[in-house]
Amino acid sequence: MAVLDRLRKVGNYIRKGWRSTDPDSYSHYKRGRERQRKEAKRGREHADRSAELEREEAQRGREYEERYASERAAAEEPQTESPRNDMGKPE
Repeated sequence: MAVLDRLRKVGNYIRKGWRSTDPDSYSHYKRGRERQRKEAKRGREHADRSAELEREEAQRGREYEERYASERAAAEEPQTESPRNDMGKPE
């Protein structure tokens, strides 16, 4: 009996494969719809990743500008301390 069951499964598998090669079959339509759904999902994920990378890049750019603007401002301020001599005491 086990042999007959296996032969039946093989036959069903082959018949299913033959049916699905017809371009008007439901299985062909279903595979096409599944492929479209997956492509759309990949497209959305790619767009989300791209948007996230752009936001991170913009944030890094703002942080860079803030940091170096404050450093430039600090460098432009005149020094109020008098220079120290070799002993570490002000003159």
